[in-house]
Amino acid sequence: MKQFNHILAATIAGLTIALGAHDVAAQERIPEIGTAGAAIMTVERERIYGDMYMRQIRALAPMVNDPVLDEYLRDIGSRMVREADGVRFPFTFFWINQKDINAFAFFGGYIGIHTGLIAEAQTESELAAVIAHEIAHVSQRHIVRNMERMSNASPTTMAAMLGSMILAIINPQLGFAAMTGTIGVNQQMQLNYTRQFEQEADRVGFSILANSGFDPMGSPNFFGRLSDKYRYSSRPPEILLTHPYSENRLADMRSRAESMPRPKVRDSLPFYLAKYRTQVRHLKQFSDTELRRIQDTAATVNERTAATYALAIWLLDQRRPQEAETVLAPLLQSAPMNTFFIDVQSDILLAQQRYDEALTMLEKAYIRQPNEQTITLNFANVAVAARQYPLAINLLREYTQRNENNVMALDLLATAYRLNGNNSAMHETLAELSALHGAFDQAIDHLHKAHRHNQLELEKRRLQARIEQLMAQKKLLESLT
Repeated sequence: MKQFNHILAATIAGLTIALGAHDVAAQERIPEIGTAGAAIMTVERERIYGDMYMRQIRALAPMVNDPVLDEYLRDIGSRMVREADGVRFPFTFFWINQKDINAFAFFGGYIGIHTGLIAEAQTESELAAVIAHEIAHVSQRHIVRNMERMSNASPTTMAAMLGSMILAIINPQLGFAAMTGTIGVNQQMQLNYTRQFEQEADRVGFSILANSGFDPMGSPNFFGRLSDKYRYSSRPPEILLTHPYSENRLADMRSRAESMPRPKVRDSLPFYLAKYRTQVRHLKQFSDTELRRIQDTAATVNERTAATYALAIWLLDQRRPQEAETVLAPLLQSAPMNTFFIDVQSDILLAQQRYDEALTMLEKAYIRQPNEQTITLNFANVAVAARQYPLAINLLREYTQRNENNVMALDLLATAYRLNGNNSAMHETLAELSALHGAFDQAIDHLHKAHRHNQLELEKRRLQARIEQLMAQKKLLESLT
């Protein structure tokens, strides 16, 4: 998968935070969110565009499909969204597997976080500070308000340009080609967040951060450390080269944070578990020797626990499941319902083909937490491995009815249908999976195959109706790129 083009990303309106942006300028009044940007794009239209662009990102970006990390990010994001004003649609948080420190937001409440961000964050409040800033950009509709300021473009053209820019973040060649077709020689019209928008996001983000129970010093601590870290570096990150974090803005953030109440915040165990899981499994940053050293020198119980957990993952990924189980056992015994631990133990048992033990463990967990993502997907995965296909299908069908955009669940459900010999259901599920990646032609082809395998007239009519829906979605996607 191609690397993100961070030089371009730093110039895109509202699509990246670039961890260091513009100087703070004069105050700007926060508008009434009900009317902000309404002249150029309604909230419903924004949701439609966001959904279409998310399909392209799934197809092109190195997304992390990891149930426990997804749950953690959704939990911390939802915790802060509850404190945000002007929320008009559900937010969707997702991981991009990149070592670079970055985050971005776009239409419809979609917020992407690079794995490099949580690896760099020293506290949970630092991670939360970046997420809060992105939530503020979305809740204040900064992308749409910027579009409203562009007087020489129609809503459709502006949306297409932003779509092209999203593609450029993911795949520079595709993005620049699309951008050329959209705006021709007027590439100087690239949308930049105004200084007022950045200040507004700082101010609103601080409020969200503090009201969510995090330390408001998370913002200046994180950005200040990042600026200091690369101040005299001969090879600083491209983001800091193109958009250095100004001393004025940093001083303003620190002053604002110091004026706010400072809650006594203790970093949660899930933060450390998510951070170390990301570093050892997805970024490959630790060896077993380093993890054992951290175990011996960790300043807190939570960090020591996370290092032990990461060591179990490292051993499992090195195909040493018995050693991994020995390392994980004390953690699982002390917290048998911790989904981070359950996930790794499930994989340990699968690696040793101990299906009955895994099914028993997951059934107990499922009874206590039905439809929790990590438990449900692990339960279904073990059921497939144990050839208990009806069990897996029942679990996944129930889950996907409430979580229809879950790529992992749909992929596993298609596998279960295939192994159980239900070709019609398999192709229908693959159609939905393809559509989530913007591959509408492929999705329609799968639905035609499902139609041929199905003998029930009512089901054939339903499949035909879905084909027509996907054709309409395909037409919309083509109008955006």
